[in-house]
Amino acid sequence: MNNPNIKVYLAISGALIVLLILILVIPFSKKTSIQKTTTPSSDQPFPTSVETNNQVTNNDSQITVPADFTGVAEEELPKQIIDLASQKKDLRQKTPLDLSTFIIDFDYGEDKFIVTLKDPKDQAQREFENWKTSNYPGLGAEQFLLR
Repeated sequence: MNNPNIKVYLAISGALIVLLILILVIPFSKKTSIQKTTTPSSDQPFPTSVETNNQVTNNDSQITVPADFTGVAEEELPKQIIDLASQKKDLRQKTPLDLSTFIIDFDYGEDKFIVTLKDPKDQAQREFENWKTSNYPGLGAEQFLLR
């Protein structure tokens, strides 16, 4: 090999090593300088130290604004809807309900009760209808899916 080629290779290798060292050292040296500059100064007020209004010693002279309208239209729900919601909530809390001729579970995706009838299905369906009308008369047939 020629002697000038070795010198070129050594010079390029040395330059790459120096460059690699600089790339590794520079990010660490910048982190320490950022931490030093982020210390809070004492001349800036904190939000809790700034007064927003004058203190009034007499309570009668304070101005109070009544909240007459909050943006919500107050409306009374009909008793039928309230009864339906309370009966649905009550039955939903009891699920899964396993009785002798049928099983009731609640499907949150469908927002309906799933009724699984046991054999014989026609007798189980009659017993379910009697049970539903005696215990939960506000829940309609559209609230239940029979299987």
